[in-house]
Amino acid sequence: MKKIISAAAAAVMTCVICISSVSAAESWREAFVTRLMKIMSSDPSYNEVVITDLDRNGIPEAFVMRGGMNGGISAGFTMNGNTITSIDIPANIIGECLTDITVYEKEGRYIFVGREVPRYSSVINYYKLIFDGQKLTTEKILKSYVSPYPTIPYVDMHGDDFLTNGYPNRIKIKNFVDRYEGINPLTATNSNAKLLVNGEEADVFGYSVNDSNYYKVRDIAMILRNTASRFEVAWDENLNGISISTGFKYTIVGGELSDDGAALNVSQNSAPVYVDGEEMDFLSYNINGNTYFKIRDIADMVGFSVDWNSELQAVNLITK
Repeated sequence: MKKIISAAAAAVMTCVICISSVSAAESWREAFVTRLMKIMSSDPSYNEVVITDLDRNGIPEAFVMRGGMNGGISAGFTMNGNTITSIDIPANIIGECLTDITVYEKEGRYIFVGREVPRYSSVINYYKLIFDGQKLTTEKILKSYVSPYPTIPYVDMHGDDFLTNGYPNRIKIKNFVDRYEGINPLTATNSNAKLLVNGEEADVFGYSVNDSNYYKVRDIAMILRNTASRFEVAWDENLNGISISTGFKYTIVGGELSDDGAALNVSQNSAPVYVDGEEMDFLSYNINGNTYFKIRDIADMVGFSVDWNSELQAVNLITK
């Protein structure tokens, strides 16, 4: 009988843990409802909402806007940890641009493009949408910029029926938020591949994303700082992007070659990358606050060779 009771208690405890985990993962929904109620209560004319996940981290972003002639975006927000945080909103688009998003795939990278039809004009505007976790920026593009790439299934939820007698209705807002389903969230797992430099094993931690190995760009700079393929890494305030300078010995800043642990926060890196002043088009990811690149892309950027050692199950960086 004691065994039965113990087993039942364990099952209940397991169930409670499962429920708690699900509740924690879904905590953004109730927080979103509360924030939307607050925004619409202060100005019911802003009563259209878009929910989307531009950085593909599993927690969407919400944008509140107004329809009609003055279709401006009133507010944007997301959730970091247990806190709702505001999003800086661009001034060069109207809300309609976010209600009609198409996602293109270029070599594993997702390109989010909003479509806007200006009033009293037959010209359609296209904007590349970039969200870095704090700020939404937009870049006006031609349709030809993305037309060579295939589109992927993507849900950009848009709603405009949230008022009852001119006031926000919490039930309507909650039903809308609860219907959201994330599409293709990013995941990263610890990489099992070893990393060698000219045949010597290096203690570098990496992740596997979409079956490719990614490493912290500063870690690679660290292990190559005394080789012919050395390079410097810095954040360029003027370019607002990552700057890589080949031929320079890497400056140690601290935290290199550390184990970042489980991949809790994964998003596609939106910051531009410059190599010796030239902008490069490489896919990279922000994982737990650090930037990770595919090792072969780093090799192409700074000039070393990459071989796979099947016997050791290792990636060998050849700098000689």
